[in-house]
Amino acid sequence: MHYTSLLCLLAATGALAAPHSRRQVDNEIRVSLSDLGETGAQVTLAEGVRDTAIPALSGPFATVELTLGTDVQDQALRCQILDHMGSPIVVLRGANTDITFADGGKGAWTLREPSMVSQVVCDPTFAQIDSDAGKLRVVLESQSTETGSQTVLEAGQREEAMPVGSSGPFETVELRVGELVEDQKYRCQVLDHMGNPIIVLRGENRDITFSDAGKGAWTFETPSQVSDIVCDPTFVAVAVA
Repeated sequence: MHYTSLLCLLAATGALAAPHSRRQVDNEIRVSLSDLGETGAQVTLAEGVRDTAIPALSGPFATVELTLGTDVQDQALRCQILDHMGSPIVVLRGANTDITFADGGKGAWTLREPSMVSQVVCDPTFAQIDSDAGKLRVVLESQSTETGSQTVLEAGQREEAMPVGSSGPFETVELRVGELVEDQKYRCQVLDHMGNPIIVLRGENRDITFSDAGKGAWTFETPSQVSDIVCDPTFVAVAVA
């Protein structure tokens, strides 16, 4: 009798209630590679540290997607994929072009060109690349008048723009090609107030178009005002006699 009463008391106080079920922790960091067909590979990486993984298949792949578990602390974590030379592969999603990629719940990134993948790297220190990395910057300067102008243009198609802030006269021009611009040999030209290409000099080169090549500014043969800047992927070096 006393035993039955004790059981009833325990039941009433909840002491015999079923144990609470525990929610499974989801801290998986998964990178999925696909060729948009039947070939794909997935790797998982550790949280909170720089970690690398080698996919079971090397591709070539066309897309990559980062999926972060709901319990991963750093939901802004970024990863990158390396080609067979160990160089970061450029990826695109919407208007974003980068050498690292995030989850953001926005799906897969597209490789700029289908590529073999040698390694996947996730690192808490990775950050979105500068927005100018996929653009062209033309810098015009005059040391004598301390006049300057910087104009940003889109890459990939013919673009024209008037110099920002001042039309000069200028003495030098420099093209800075963003590191994510596919054609690193991109060339531009500057036009005078009559719409004619201005002759520029750098080293032994005398031309009406100019490139970056990491070699700095070109000098105007004659200080000139600039009415227009033209950048075109079809431009080539045109030596002027």
